[in-house]
Amino acid sequence: MKAVGIKTLKNNLSRFLKEVQAGENIWVTDRDQIIAEIRKPTFPIAGHIDRWEAFLNESEQRGQLRRATRPQTQMDSFPPLPSGIDSKRIQDDSRDDRQ
Repeated sequence: MKAVGIKTLKNNLSRFLKEVQAGENIWVTDRDQIIAEIRKPTFPIAGHIDRWEAFLNESEQRGQLRRATRPQTQMDSFPPLPSGIDSKRIQDDSRDDRQ
């Protein structure tokens, strides 16, 4: 959690919004009194949120849980098939009973 004065926020708004986008919560202060909080929304901007996602978001905001993060790596794609395996033939064979 970070506290920032109104003038500093105004002069560096883009920088602070990038921090909020990265997950930082920011308190806005006026004469050392907290007057507002800036944070990521707890719902997706476009579309509907399911109950499970809402529960996770609320729990995260309360500090009851912290979501796992992982870098974008090979985990996002399948490993290459060993040589000599014809994936197209396997796929066609598995679909023969559907025709």
